[in-house]
This record gives sequence, structure tokens and C-alpha cells, in this order.
Amino acid sequence: MSLERALELARAGRGAAEEDLFEELRIPSVSTLPEHRSDVRRNCDWLAERFRGLGFETAVVDVVAGGHPVLQADWRGADGGPTLTVYGHYDVQPPDPVEEWRTAPFEPTVRDGMVHARGASDNKGNHMAALKAAEHALAAGGPPVNLRFLLEGEEEVTGPSLPRYVRDNAAGLATDWILVWDGGFSADGRPQLVTGLRGILYVELRASGAAVDLHSGGFGGNAPNPLNTLARILGELKGRDGRVTIPGFYDGVHPPTEEEMADWDRGEGYAETVRRLTGAAALEGEVEYSAAERAWARPTLDVNGFIGGFTAEGKKTVIPARGSAKVSMRLVPGQDPMRILDSLREHVDGLTTPGVRVEVELLGAAPPVLTGTGHDGALALASAFEAAFGLRTVRLRTGGSIPVTIDFQEALGAPMMVSGLAQPGAGAHSPNERFSLDHYHRGIEALIRLMWSLPARG
Repeated sequence: MSLERALELARAGRGAAEEDLFEELRIPSVSTLPEHRSDVRRNCDWLAERFRGLGFETAVVDVVAGGHPVLQADWRGADGGPTLTVYGHYDVQPPDPVEEWRTAPFEPTVRDGMVHARGASDNKGNHMAALKAAEHALAAGGPPVNLRFLLEGEEEVTGPSLPRYVRDNAAGLATDWILVWDGGFSADGRPQLVTGLRGILYVELRASGAAVDLHSGGFGGNAPNPLNTLARILGELKGRDGRVTIPGFYDGVHPPTEEEMADWDRGEGYAETVRRLTGAAALEGEVEYSAAERAWARPTLDVNGFIGGFTAEGKKTVIPARGSAKVSMRLVPGQDPMRILDSLREHVDGLTTPGVRVEVELLGAAPPVLTGTGHDGALALASAFEAAFGLRTVRLRTGGSIPVTIDFQEALGAPMMVSGLAQPGAGAHSPNERFSLDHYHRGIEALIRLMWSLPARG
């Protein structure tokens, strides 16, 4: 086993590593769209073949009827060494709005050192870097750690397959370290170890009124309008001050400690960085909290989509019979998604107008998670980042959610590192998503270094 040899192989193999990444990026593995179901499976099989080619014991498992498969790949060649479990996901978001992409979303294109494609930063660039690190480590004689990959196809839809798989097979998935490799660098461009993830409550409000669409001249003033009602409800769920109005929404919220916020930039400089990355004229939110606190330690409510009525070009004066809106809430420690769901449903009932029925359908939920960053695994990852990137690693929360982290934490109980390689402004979930190839190659080297520096747990 040779760390230096593995690093040499990684540097010599950069071209091949890019080609492998580009090949995966061409697979439109959009988990939320039925027409891409076979593509999601194809992506899983594509990865499984690569792991098998490296000598991993590999299984593609269908856990839930109608779901997407879980991929488990194990290499057990480090006799007596600790086990590192690496998490990632191979499903991606829809590319919409396609017209805003400069190049085709599933044809990777390199511009200014960035590969542009849907899934480049979230999460194919991350997990492909981990796969390539394993490839080079094995070619150098094998790392001093055993490796397990758990990759899912339902992260973008908060699906149940991997969480159920982890809990049902916890004894056989015992591990020393867990690397949740689905994050990125901080807004100021430094590697980060995540100390906490927000949870999520994702719902759809479905409003119905008359039996059919109606002429707005003949029935306006009498007919109930589901879109008017939805607009009123959505507007009243959140005030102009950024406060959510659902009764009891903030009950139990645990603010972060000053110690945890030691690496947080709570000044105007960070706020300006965020504003620049968004391309917005100004930021909004609870003015009594800094931009960093609003992004990582405060709960949110956002309308993600609003559909109904006539939306094509031209004119059609109609009162729609139905309408819907998708709403996501990001939750922080102390909040219970199911309790908030009950309160939301009651609140919506109170805001609904006569003649309109509004149902609140649960689309997905996951609780918030706090992770420790003082253990030996986190210290090893911070050192690996510094060696590969020449930058000190910061300890920050993140505003996003990785639903399976709570299942890893509760079912496996091993120390966890949450991090990743996506650069600031990567555009995940947006048109022109991109991933730094420099981060990709340095990330491969950082992961190789991590494999050689993880200690056995006592």
C-alpha cells in the first residue's frame, strides 16, 4: 500500500477521471419524473459495473415498490482496518427551465474550468471523485481502510428506500466512520465540515372549487376561485418580516451556541457574498438575524411552484376549477416535521374561503440533524482538505437537507463527517449547474489522503 503511489496515479489519470464523470453526466437520472425512471436505473447499473470492475462486492437492491434502487458496494481488503462508509446519490433534479441553459443540460460542456451539466455538483461530481479515489487507492495496492459505498436514487425526492435499507440492515452495515459526501465549500471558498443540517417538510396544497373551469364574465363575482384562495393562503403563511405565521411553528427552536458559531461570518461581508451569488438586488428575511444565521439556523417557508388555470400565450378569461402550489419548509433543531404538518393543515383550513376546498398533501419530510466535528475522523478530513487545497477547513452548518443522515446517525451510530466539493455558486437545482474540475481533481486527492489517515476506533 502506498499513499504516494495512489496520488501519482490520480495525477496521471486526470483525463480519464474527467471522461468518466462526463459519461455519467450524460445519463438524465431525474428521479421525480416517471419518463426518466429507466434512466435512473441505468445510472445505478452504470455505477454498479464500475464498482464490480474494481473488485467491489456489489448489490443493486429494490427496497420499496415503485421506488429507485439502492446501490451497495463493499471492498473488504484491509484486514483488521477500520471501515469507511461513503454516501452519495445518483439521482438529479429536473433541468427546467431548459431554455435558460446555455448548453444542453445532459451534454457536459467545459467552460472556464467548469463542467456544466445537470447533476455536476449535486451529486455526481462528489461521488465520482470518491469512486476515482477508491480506484487509484486499489491500484496502488489497496488503502488501509475497508470501503463501503451506499448510493441512492431518491435523495432529490426524499424517498424512503435508503433510510429503510439502513435501518433494516443496520447490523450488517456496521462501520467505523461515515462520510456523507453531498456538500460543498463555504460561500467564501473554503472546505467545510458541516455541524448541522436543516430538516425539511415538503407539501403540496391542492385547491378545488367549481366542477369545471368557468367563464369569468358569466360567473365572476359568484364562482369560487381556487387560485385566488391559494394566493391568499400562500401570502398569509409568511409575513413581510420573514416570520412564518403557522401557529407553534417556532416552538422548541434551539439556537446555536456561540461556541458553534465560532467560524460563522455574521458580518455584512457574508451577506454581500450571498447576495452576489444569488444575483438578487437585495436579501430578505428576519432582520434581527445575520444572513449566516438565516441560512443555517433559522427555519424557513418558501413557495416552490404555483400551477393552475390558463398559462399559455394569448388570452383566455377563465375561473379555474383547480390549482395547486408546492411549499417547502426548512426546519432547525427542536422542530418536529409531523407536528408542524398538523398545525399547517389546521391553519390552512382556517384561511380557506367558502366554496374552495384545500388539501395539504405530504410530499416528503426529514428532521434536522446536528453532527459533531471534534472526533478523529473530522480532524483527519480537515487535514486531508488542507493538504489537497492549501486551505483551512471551517466548521459551519448548511441550509440544505440530506434526509438519510438521521437514519445513519440513529441506526449505525458511527461518527459522521458531512462535506463535499461543490464550489460556491455551483448552481445546484438551477439552470447552468456547474462543477469545478480543479475541485474534482483536488477532491480525489483529498479522499485518498483521508483513506490513509483514518484511525481505527477504540
